[in-house]
Amino acid sequence: MRSAGCGVRPRSRVRMAGVAMTIACALIVAACGSEDSTPDVPTVTPASAVAAPPAGTPPVGTVVTAAQGKAIAATSGRFYVLSDDGTTVLRFDRTGITGPGTPGARITTPALTSLIATADGSLIGAGPDVVVRIGADNKVSPTTQTGVTDPTVVARTADGRVLVGTVSGSVVVFGKDLSRERTISGFVRVDGLTVSPAGVGLDYEQVVVLDRAQSSVTPINIDDGSKGAALRAGNGATTSTVDSYGRVLVANTRDGEILGFFGKPIVNRFRYPVSGSPYAVAWDQKRHLMWVSATAVNQLIGFDLADGEPAERHRVATVVQPDSLAVDDSTGALYVLSARGGGVQIIDPTTTLPSSGTP
Repeated sequence: MRSAGCGVRPRSRVRMAGVAMTIACALIVAACGSEDSTPDVPTVTPASAVAAPPAGTPPVGTVVTAAQGKAIAATSGRFYVLSDDGTTVLRFDRTGITGPGTPGARITTPALTSLIATADGSLIGAGPDVVVRIGADNKVSPTTQTGVTDPTVVARTADGRVLVGTVSGSVVVFGKDLSRERTISGFVRVDGLTVSPAGVGLDYEQVVVLDRAQSSVTPINIDDGSKGAALRAGNGATTSTVDSYGRVLVANTRDGEILGFFGKPIVNRFRYPVSGSPYAVAWDQKRHLMWVSATAVNQLIGFDLADGEPAERHRVATVVQPDSLAVDDSTGALYVLSARGGGVQIIDPTTTLPSSGTP
């Protein structure tokens, strides 16, 4: 698989971003940036997932209706669902699921707003004024008070540092011991944080912020607190992920497209139209696919990025309102969480996926 699409000739069906436009957008957004917590910059109404129709075609794979909540994470053959009130994490072992009503083990936590899985099989959760770790044994570490009252997203670096984004537009960097190191401000809000994997042609571990209010992506240096030039990500970017080659993949929900960014400085590598209102995104290392949920049609779409630009390979039915995705890198299992009571859909690597038929 070729990384980042460097040197790849664009296909006619892809709306590639021109270099001149990329540079112009970078200059415009960078010129507006400041270190103030509420920067004076042009904004858009933050986009959100389009409401889905009632359930229609039965979802592909296995559905666990007992798995209800607002966020999902997966690691080491297990998946976890954060309850709507944020005070309970339900743990499900993939091999122990016998039917849709299989109950999950209940883990009581402080009120959390976001949850991520780590490669060592543990979880990190963030909530108002707290960060917690949940071990593979279901034990919750002592609560760490953070002073962050409005967390939106959490991420972890390879060296164990924890990053927390906020509604008020900051990224707070915590050390491996969860001691507070620095705050990087100057965004309207922080809705996504991606951390590049090692060995992808970048000088350092690249952290990129997604700001829905500016519909932009911005690299930050968590070692010195500096920010790189920001790029517009259409007019309604909502979610982001990073693939194994360091490309930042973004759903531009309002404009109906997905975008790819890569490099230092970061540049827009592709823009590709997606029907059905793209929203949640995830990278599948086992299948080497980018998965995108289309909430307006209750579908999940798999894109091959081997040529540096998207090529649709699969389009499958999902649970109703598929707002959240997670991939267990250790097993390749793909999980789709319904935001409207439909439970969690499991698509194992052995599941036969229909081809989309898209040329």
